Amino acid sequence: MTACTPLSHITDSSFYSGGYTTPEARQVFCDLRRYQRWLDVEAALAMAMAGLDIIPVAAAENIQQNAQISLFNLEEIRAGLKLTNHSLMPLLAALRNACDKESGQFIHFGATTQDIQDTAQVLELRDIIAIVERDLHCLTRLLIQRTQQHQDLVTIGRTHCQHALPTTMGLKMAGWLDETWRNFERLQAMKKRVLVSQLFGGVGTMDAFGDKALPLLEEFSSRLGLAAPMVAWHAARDRFAEYLSVLALICGSLARIADEIRCLARNETGEMEEPFHLGKIGSSTMPHKRNPELCEQVVVLSKLVKAQAMLGFDSLLCEHERDYRSVRLEWAALTDASLYTCGLLAMMKHILADMTVHEERVRENVLRAAPLISSEALMFFIGTKIGKENAHALVYKVAMEAADSRRPVLDILMQQPEVAGNFQREEIEQAILPEKHIGMAKELSQRTVDGVKARLRGFTGLPPQSRQLCPLIIDGDSCPLKARGRGCQMC
Repeated sequence: MTACTPLSHITDSSFYSGGYTTPEARQVFCDLRRYQRWLDVEAALAMAMAGLDIIPVAAAENIQQNAQISLFNLEEIRAGLKLTNHSLMPLLAALRNACDKESGQFIHFGATTQDIQDTAQVLELRDIIAIVERDLHCLTRLLIQRTQQHQDLVTIGRTHCQHALPTTMGLKMAGWLDETWRNFERLQAMKKRVLVSQLFGGVGTMDAFGDKALPLLEEFSSRLGLAAPMVAWHAARDRFAEYLSVLALICGSLARIADEIRCLARNETGEMEEPFHLGKIGSSTMPHKRNPELCEQVVVLSKLVKAQAMLGFDSLLCEHERDYRSVRLEWAALTDASLYTCGLLAMMKHILADMTVHEERVRENVLRAAPLISSEALMFFIGTKIGKENAHALVYKVAMEAADSRRPVLDILMQQPEVAGNFQREEIEQAILPEKHIGMAKELSQRTVDGVKARLRGFTGLPPQSRQLCPLIIDGDSCPLKARGRGCQMC
């Protein structure tokens, strides 16, 4: 039997992790990167202290020089974890051993473990937020393209899974675009509250730092590129609960889009289809299947993110000045939610870039559904002669009879004396053509596109590292639009 690697989480699977996250996101939460972040925070603390003459400059420089996980014996750290049952002390011991004897005494000077770990966790979330920001930016541009592409395509509006009135595919996608942009704005608003440091000592008084405590907090935060909070948040975990909530909103909104594509891919409807390639197998026993499994997986991931968000609310309960029940929940919940979110975003980029809208099938369905999907227009048209309420009752009776008898609705309608005596069949047919009753659909679509474009032009906050990447990179692959020779607006 082949020896097993000790990787049991689905996001670490060498076979199936691609369905749950991306290599880019997994690297953020790599064990060694997490340790390196803790060391980076310790080094930043030492340098900030040296800048304020709290510790010697030479000691801080020695700490910074040796705060490299590559210099340490990882087996000794593992053994230290078992012995001490403390998450940080074995790493600090390794750093102390790497530094010279005098400098080692100034490591972790006045900080508490949660100061270091919370601050480092915020740095992790900053990396994930940069990915989410980049991908939402990309999805917004893709939805602008899709909305404009299908702005004039008349389709069946559906309510309660039943035919309702005519609309356009562009208006449907404009709704997707507007919701996606709101989530992008939520992400921006969240950053100023979430991306903050923590440096307040054992119970939040900063006593160990003396009268230089507040200048130290500002300098420490500045070195890490984080904001300085007003007061300790060891026990106030609302920042991370908000982060998880925003991820859940983002993923839930995108899952709604994916599920709409899935529903419209039904054989009976056939109006949309997620990306397909020859070799993609839908069933081991039914060779004909072309299942919308990407869209289904997006829904799965959104539910997993929502479940982590619930843990974020559980983390709000923390006693006195602090305890570790919340922190330990967050280590799992923040990591999992972030990984799942990045996986979902990668899938949605692929889906929206490469999905197919079967325009001829859309038109066929509209033609087949007419004139019933124009029942509102029919009611108002007939109502010009017999009154709106009388027309509602008449059209209702005719529609129900048509549904039961499977006879054409206009055949039954023209048999009604109040109709036959006032209207010609041809004028009714012309009056209720679906394309004449899309209301302000085109204008609303363009209004949404123009509004989001204007806001995009005013947005300059995308991190430099995000701008350097094609926003349609999926699991290390190049932009699927660019590969087809046309590229996206950001390539």
